[in-house]
Amino acid sequence: MRSKILLIVLIAILSLALISCSCAEKEEGAGNPPESNTNSGQVDSASKNPLPSDTLGEAPTGGPDTPVQSPASGQGDKSAARTSIAGIHLGDTREDVLRLLGNKYQETLNEEPAYYGEGQYIWKYDAGIDIVIGRDSSKVLDIMVYSPDFKTDLGAKVGDTAGDVLAKYRAKYKEPESRHGEGTLEGWFEVEDGGYLIFDFNKNDGSLVNGTIKDEDRVEMIRLIHSFYLD
Repeated sequence: MRSKILLIVLIAILSLALISCSCAEKEEGAGNPPESNTNSGQVDSASKNPLPSDTLGEAPTGGPDTPVQSPASGQGDKSAARTSIAGIHLGDTREDVLRLLGNKYQETLNEEPAYYGEGQYIWKYDAGIDIVIGRDSSKVLDIMVYSPDFKTDLGAKVGDTAGDVLAKYRAKYKEPESRHGEGTLEGWFEVEDGGYLIFDFNKNDGSLVNGTIKDEDRVEMIRLIHSFYLD
């Protein structure tokens, strides 16, 4: 009987020892959580750093791969190099005139071709400029200005002194000879093939031909016209 009691006590002690070991292992595991998988939930670096713009498709408008279209070679310079008054050249269209001067003008139709070779629409602007436009060609044939508000491409205007204007234009253009043997036409300049720019220092004398010009004389009218329209 006594031996049975000892055996039971021994079994109980062993059981308690096993239970104690098992609890110790569980407590150790609770204090050291398992390592997390470094690949689990990892953020893709590509999502944090977007691709450079040059790999996302077309370059932005105006970038180096899409240059702005330039005018045809010489197209812009061609007009800029020609003589003009108020930005208008001989041969410009009526649309060009409207764009620069607007539509506040009085129109007169002269059906006689005269020396222009066709009928003319004469547009008179209150601001002090007249434009003659061919009825058939719809092109500028003649420009006359009486106001300092409108300048030539070299900056000359009504009211400037003869000394300043003549020095400026003589440095660049030639004054033609009179067809009637009257010598040099002072104040007239052949600014392009067949095109004359005329500075009139006395617009009330009924003639475009200037008499003796003094440096202090002032421009009263400027005219841009083809030479073959003149007598």
